[in-house]
Formats: sequence, structure tokens, C-alpha cells
Amino acid sequence: FAQKKAGMRLLVADLVLVCLAATEAFVVPRSGTPRRTAVEAVSVPVRTFEGAQSGSATMDLRTAASGKDMYVVHKKYVHERRSARAGTASTKTRGEVRGGGRKPYKQKGTGNARRGSTRSPLIVGGGVIFGPKPKNWANKKINKKEGALAVSIALQNKANRAVVVDADFKLDGPPKTKKIVDFIRNLDIDEADNVLLVYDDYDETFDKAQANLPKTVFRRQDKITVSDMLWANNVVFSKKSFDWVTNKYGRPEANDDDSE
Repeated sequence: FAQKKAGMRLLVADLVLVCLAATEAFVVPRSGTPRRTAVEAVSVPVRTFEGAQSGSATMDLRTAASGKDMYVVHKKYVHERRSARAGTASTKTRGEVRGGGRKPYKQKGTGNARRGSTRSPLIVGGGVIFGPKPKNWANKKINKKEGALAVSIALQNKANRAVVVDADFKLDGPPKTKKIVDFIRNLDIDEADNVLLVYDDYDETFDKAQANLPKTVFRRQDKITVSDMLWANNVVFSKKSFDWVTNKYGRPEANDDDSE
């Protein structure tokens, strides 16, 4: 069991490593040991809702010291995946299966193995040995500051694949999937390339219109997870959501400069 548990940890660590390796700020040397380079502020393009160029914005979020960022991101990712499990898998033991109270045949003289019940785990219709039982998988805790830092690191590592739209994600008229497809393509993004749309003000029409796209996720700014960042190949922010993310996860000195 211990070997299986260790193998699962290595598998999750490899998944996080492969996903983050797609960014320029993350370097994987030949030895296979993760090494972080200095993460600097990244200029993110700003586009109009129709896709025209409208300037640029700076993404400069908090990150961890070299060598510690992978630990924080991995810890938050495992916490998210554990919390997402329902934990409702259940089987019955021999004592919980109905029936089997009568001895099926006499002890001796039949040539069969000795049996005291027809609900033995060794026969069909019997109970299950060491089967799953309902479990609370969300029993592992993570500090709020650690979790926020992990999301900040994941966001900063996606800065090179991010776009800011200087408008809210809202649609007029009936919800049409084609409108969302045109909106994404106008940003020079393929709608089939794992697109994460981060919004501030919820619009039901926009949500319904994008719901038919299997590779598009509509996420509120304060619900962004590390899993979202590892899954997404492109991140599209509304202007308000980008400002919110910058204020919440930005470096303290960057926020002070903005306030001045």
C-alpha cells in the first residue's frame, strides 16, 4: 500500500511538472529536476471585444522562492483534487449482505468445504473483502495564504498565454454558441484549445452561449483554482477580473506603486 501511495504522489508531481513546463518561466533541465528561473512582470495584450488591439497590461503576481514554488502548487493541486471527490463509493461486508443466516449444508459428509453462511466473500453473492466505504476525502487542510500563493504562482505562469478584454463578458440577444466562437477566434485563439474565460460580472446569456463548447470553461475571478491553470492553454480575462486578480495576488511593492 505504501508503494502504491508513493507512486500516486510521483504521478501527481509529474502531472504538475509537465503542465507548468509549457510556460517560458519554467525550465526542466536534462536531469529531470525542476528548476525555476526568476519570474518577472509580463506584458499582457489588451484587446477589444471585437478583437482589435487596445494596448497592454502588466501581470506581476506574487511567487515563491526558487525551489519552493513546486511544493506549494503541488500541495494545493492535491488538496483540490481530494476535495472534489464525492467519497460515496461503498460495498457491503459479509455481515451487511442480506441473508446467509442458515448453514447451507451439514458440516461433514458432503465432500464440500466447510461453510457456515452463503454470504462468505469467497462465493458469488457474498460480501466484499476490504471494499471501499464512504470517506471524507476533504479532510486535508491547507493554509489560506499557501493556497492563495499557489493560485498566484499558477496565474503568473500562464501570463504568456493570457489576454485581457477591455469589456465585460456580456451578449445581447439570444444565447448563440457561434457568438462565443467568433469572440474567441477574434482573439486569435482556437476554441478547441482549452480556453478559460475569467469574468467579474455574471451574464446568463454569455454563460449559456459558451456552455456547448467542451473546451471552454467560464469561471468567476474568485473561483480560479490551480487545476484550472494546469488545464487551460489560454486564459481570457475581462478588464474588471484582471484588475481584481492583480489587486489580490499582485506583489506588495507593485500594488504600492499603483496606488501612488
